Amino acid sequence: MVSYPIHIGRDTYRGRDQRKRQKAADHNRDVAELERKINDMLREQKELIKVYSWPAIASETGMSYEFIQKVGYSIDCGSNGFTATAPGGVSDLTAVLKDL
Repeated sequence: MVSYPIHIGRDTYRGRDQRKRQKAADHNRDVAELERKINDMLREQKELIKVYSWPAIASETGMSYEFIQKVGYSIDCGSNGFTATAPGGVSDLTAVLKDL
C-alpha cells in the first residue's frame, strides 16, 4: 500500500551514446508527467483506501496502457495497479478495519 506522494523509477543511463541519452531523457519526461498526474489523483482522493488500476489510469491520463504498466510496477510492485491510502496516511490501519 502506498500513500501520497508516489515516486516512479527513472532511466539512469548516463553513457556516451547520444541516441540512448535522448531516449532516456524522453522516457524520464514521460515518467515525470505520469508521476505528476498520479500524485494529483492521490491528492484528490477522498476514500480512506482506494485501488488504482493501470487501465483506469491509462484512460484518465491518456497515456498508453503498456507504458503505464511497465513504469508503474515500481510504484508498489503491482502487476495490475496499486492500492493507496488517503493523503496523510492511515496511522492505525487495524482500528480502521475494525470499523468496517
